[in-house]
Parts: sequence; structure tokens; C-alpha cells
Amino acid sequence: MTRRLGFVGPLEPSNLYGHLAATAVPGVEEWRDGRYRAAVPLAHGPGIVEVGLPEGGEIPVDLWLAHRSDDADALLRIRRTFDLDVDPRAVQRVLSADPVLAPLVDAAPGRRVPGTLDPEAMALRAVLGQQVSTAAARTHAARLVAAFGAPLEHPIGGLTHLFPRAADLVADPEGVAEVARMPRSRIRTLLTVAAALADGTADLTAPPAAVRSALLALPGVGPWTADTVLMRALGDTDAFLPTDLGVVLAARRLGLPDAPRALEARSRAWSPYRAHAVQYLWTTGVHAVNSLPA
Repeated sequence: MTRRLGFVGPLEPSNLYGHLAATAVPGVEEWRDGRYRAAVPLAHGPGIVEVGLPEGGEIPVDLWLAHRSDDADALLRIRRTFDLDVDPRAVQRVLSADPVLAPLVDAAPGRRVPGTLDPEAMALRAVLGQQVSTAAARTHAARLVAAFGAPLEHPIGGLTHLFPRAADLVADPEGVAEVARMPRSRIRTLLTVAAALADGTADLTAPPAAVRSALLALPGVGPWTADTVLMRALGDTDAFLPTDLGVVLAARRLGLPDAPRALEARSRAWSPYRAHAVQYLWTTGVHAVNSLPA
């Protein structure tokens, strides 16, 4: 199926597509021929999603689905992943009111918050990304995909598997520990989060505040992990990451407070678009997530 999804402009693609490409999990996601592609678990079987760069107020989408009835769900996931339903003019009004952020917003209006096509997978990936680099997180995730991900019956390009389901990881804790090659404490956290996702203790369809509370109640899960899940998996526009290294370094560059509590308090002026403020803060540094891939 081929579709074109509309949005309210402007839309700045660099950090949006750049983040999805830079954090793409091998086997599940890829950047190929100027398009983001991913394998997605849908109700009637795996789907393949391919999303191109914006063209005249729309983004082009190609879908390969096991059943046509998954069309609506796949398109909804794409809209959330690419933050297509936000009003960038409202974001600009709020963030530009702060003289510190105004130059960043004026230089690149329309930055979006990259989401995810697979919320459960993103929650697990947030644990894999604790206190490690983007490259290391991708490596950990790729190992789990190869060992526990369901293989696609019809692979396309570099897309060969679905991301493992939480229940599959819980069912083989020894296998996870052997494959993941992470500190034991993080493996315990991964399995704890997987169990909470599998049994509904952490219900990603619940309101953001409830999800955050449920995650923070789990051993090994701190605010960075919980708020990353809110921002990327739930699409919470007000999620903020005051302990994120990139955010802290940006705060220092801009003369903002960099202590977590003080920065959290300062960020309240950016509500309800603090997740979009994070995107602008990240762009003050040099990182692959800020740029369209070659």
C-alpha cells in the first residue's frame, strides 16, 4: 500500500529522521535509500513500514502488511512516530517565549519528537540504553533481536526480525543473560521491566503519569528511563530528561541551571512542550541524532 500523510508545517526533518536512523536496531530498523524502514508487530502479523522525507506538506509511506485491516493501526503508529499531529506553531509560541530557547527555535522551527512504531520494544530499549552510548545500546538490542526476535517470513533489505516480545525474554532469563552481555544489575532490570510489561503491571496504554509511577516502582528504573519511555513510547509532549547527559551539557552551554532539580524547575516554563525543548537542547551538541544520515 502507498499512502501520503499530511501534517501542519513547518516540519524540520533533521533531528526526526536523524534520531530514528542513528538509533535504528539492526535487523528491525534501517535507513536505506533516503528512507526509514522498520518491521512492526501488528494484529494480523508482521508489517514493514517505509517512510520517506517530507514532500509538500505530506510524508510518503509504503506499507507491506499481512492483512489489509492493519492499515489504520500502521498509519496511526507512523503519525505518532513522526509526531505529525502536533501543532508546530503552538510549540514555537511556547518555546520562543523563553529568550534562551528562542534563537534555537527560530533557526529551525518545526522540530518534532521522534517516537516509536513499537512502544513495548521502546520500553525495553530504554533499559538497554541506560548509561551507555547510542552505539552500545544498538549492539545490545541487536543481540537480543538475533536471539529472541521472531524472523520475518519475507525479509526485505536489512529487515529480518521483529523486536523480541517482553514475554519471550521473561520466559528465558538465562538465555537473556548469556546473550545480552551486560552487567547483571541491568539484566535484572531488563527482565523486571519485561515482566511488568508482560503481565500488565506497566500498562503502556495508561495515562503517562500512571505509566511513570509504575515504571519508577520497579527496581533499577530511574527517572531517565521512565521519562524516555514517556517521550518516545507514549508521545508525551511534556516529558523531560533533566539528567540526560546531552540535556545537561546543553544547559551548561546555554547558561541554564544544570543540576537536575533546578533544571526540572526551569523547564516548567516550556510546558506542555518540554519534549520538544529536549530536541532543541540536543541540537546544541554534535551527535548523529541531530542530522539527516548520508
